[in-house]
Amino acid sequence: MALLIIMAGGLGKRLGVGVEKPLVMLGGKRLIDYVIDAALEAETIRKIICITSQNTPDTTKYLLSRGFEVIKGKGTGYYDDLLSALWGLPSDIYVICSADIPFILSKDIDQLVKEYAEGLCGNPYILVAVPVEIVKKLGLSASSRFKVDEQELCPAGLRLIDKKLIAERRLPKPYILVLNEPRLGVNINTIDDLKQAEALLRGNLSRLL
Repeated sequence: MALLIIMAGGLGKRLGVGVEKPLVMLGGKRLIDYVIDAALEAETIRKIICITSQNTPDTTKYLLSRGFEVIKGKGTGYYDDLLSALWGLPSDIYVICSADIPFILSKDIDQLVKEYAEGLCGNPYILVAVPVEIVKKLGLSASSRFKVDEQELCPAGLRLIDKKLIAERRLPKPYILVLNEPRLGVNINTIDDLKQAEALLRGNLSRLL
């Protein structure tokens, strides 16, 4: 079993919709609620913790109203807020999800935790990635990308950190777990990403499941 952290403190400037990104509506539902629902349904998650910041006061209020534990980061960046919060939490296994990956399912979370538990990754820090070509086929921006062995990948907004096995206040080089799952490539960074996600919801969601 693991704890799940939802990262919900970013400004979301590229989206430019005048609403805090975790609270942006997609198909009549807040982006962050898709992630919350997946976490609540996951068999391997026993608790949800949310990290917000001064950039997302409305998100903080919303999460508190739903009864979730909220840690307020400084809003200085994803990794700064994550590490600051993580090292104030007990040693445990943590799944980290961005608040803007609306098509994540509980089975994606369970697969990550189970693969780690079975020793398939051999690293206390796992970063899930999706091939760029899969993201582009969905009509999404693929604005964040990196290369591993000449393969272009997009981070999926999903990670696992076993704090029990990390002695220092910094993360080791991650094991890159590549999953050919189109739904994990849907990361809402721009208004075009949001529009494309809406189009997928309307007619082509079967491509993601």
